[in-house]
Amino acid sequence: MQRPNRGFTLIEVVVALAIFAVSAMALTKIAMQYTQATANAILRTKAQFVAQNEIALMQINRERLTGTQTKQIDSQGLSWQVDKKAEATISPNVQRIDIQISLYNPELAKVESGITSVVFFNYPDIAKSP
Repeated sequence: MQRPNRGFTLIEVVVALAIFAVSAMALTKIAMQYTQATANAILRTKAQFVAQNEIALMQINRERLTGTQTKQIDSQGLSWQVDKKAEATISPNVQRIDIQISLYNPELAKVESGITSVVFFNYPDIAKSP
């Protein structure tokens, strides 16, 4: 009488481990991409807040920009470089302002990467309504 085979053969175990390893690597890669995408989205959101704050300050102060302006600021827990460039429009009372927000490294005193860009139209000469 022969005993029935029980258990798994070595080949079956190796194939199962290979399938598990490939699927685990794929899941790890997906998780890393998700984490990186989330970090990039958070960084872009912070840069948008910095840009919106710059726009609000220009509007509150009724600032009329001529040419370009660059400054470094600390906001949202990071250092940023804000580059603003004014352009004339058809209306003499309206300016087109391009704002470029970049991540700034104060230790190296240089821009690491551009994060976001915003365009808005500035009306600094319009009088306040009562």
